[in-house]
Amino acid sequence: MARRMALNFSKLCALILFGTVAYNEYLVYYIDYYGWPRVSDDACSLLFLADPQIQGNTLEPPGLVGTIQRWDSDRYLGNAYHWLTAKYPSATAIFLGDLLDEGSISSPEDFVEYAKRFKSIFPRYRVKDTLYTPGDNDIGGEGNDLVTLSKLDRFNREFGIKKPVIEACAKLDIVPVSRLTEHGYLNITSKLEFLSKNRTVVVISHLPVLPLNGRFAERVMTDINPDIIFSGHDHHGSLYSGSRTSLKTDREMSLFSKRDDVSPFKVETKTKKSDGILELSERITEIIVPTLSYRMGVKEMGAGLAVFHPETGEMVYHNLWLPARFPLLYSYVASLIVVVLLFIVGKVIDVRRIMRRKVEYQSFSRKKFGALL
Repeated sequence: MARRMALNFSKLCALILFGTVAYNEYLVYYIDYYGWPRVSDDACSLLFLADPQIQGNTLEPPGLVGTIQRWDSDRYLGNAYHWLTAKYPSATAIFLGDLLDEGSISSPEDFVEYAKRFKSIFPRYRVKDTLYTPGDNDIGGEGNDLVTLSKLDRFNREFGIKKPVIEACAKLDIVPVSRLTEHGYLNITSKLEFLSKNRTVVVISHLPVLPLNGRFAERVMTDINPDIIFSGHDHHGSLYSGSRTSLKTDREMSLFSKRDDVSPFKVETKTKKSDGILELSERITEIIVPTLSYRMGVKEMGAGLAVFHPETGEMVYHNLWLPARFPLLYSYVASLIVVVLLFIVGKVIDVRRIMRRKVEYQSFSRKKFGALL
């Protein structure tokens, strides 16, 4: 008679849980990591990270639920940053505002605690350099939440911009600006003496600068006259371009999508004249970087990588897409349900096996000792 193969339900349950964790916490990131472009360590590369918005204590549910939500959000951001910086350790990491979800409305004590948490999630030592620009969730400026000097001061103490213009690479300068405030190093006028036509000028802002329909945008274009602009805030990534001289758009804004990704694409920030001298391109481009956080109500998360060639005026931009988190969380729930069902089935089979052996033993006993009774 053929021997039945016994199924070890405990080992099967452990295998399912291990496989789910391994896929959700390692393999799914590695798949995206493998698809990101390779960049030379000598390249002038900028890694853009928009709207991480680590969750606070006030707007999250109280108790265990809020703790778990903050923990999982922090882990996702930390994992994303780990893989991004493992791929691009020689890049300059630029955070495009909204570092903290409750930064503007928090108490001074909570702000310090949030900043400490942020720095543990995004350690600076993993990249060449790190720059931060404030968002409305950090210092106010949205609705009735006003920007104040005290909010600016505490942001600057923890993340502040130390110079009006920052040299990120040879012949490339980063110029932080903000629609929210021009206090301190964000003042546009204070930057003018540090700008040079012989260098590539990259403006960074939390709120988008373009389209050119307001005084702030006109001042950025007239006074700073950047080669290219990067911003966040919208959570969806997009591309905007327009005429530098007429200050008007000449095409529809293009939204980024992981499924139909338009990157990598080139932007000619400068054109070469007949005498070989580079001058600013007639077109001005702004790239809005997707959010890094899965808590922002969008399906697709990502970062941006810009590789500059200042000697030619060329820039190549890549969207670095990240895995969607909610499907992975649902897979955890599904695997737990399967494991519980298998555990129950295993216990039922064990009970039936014990009962069957008991009946077989009783039958054997009757045959062997029946004549003696």
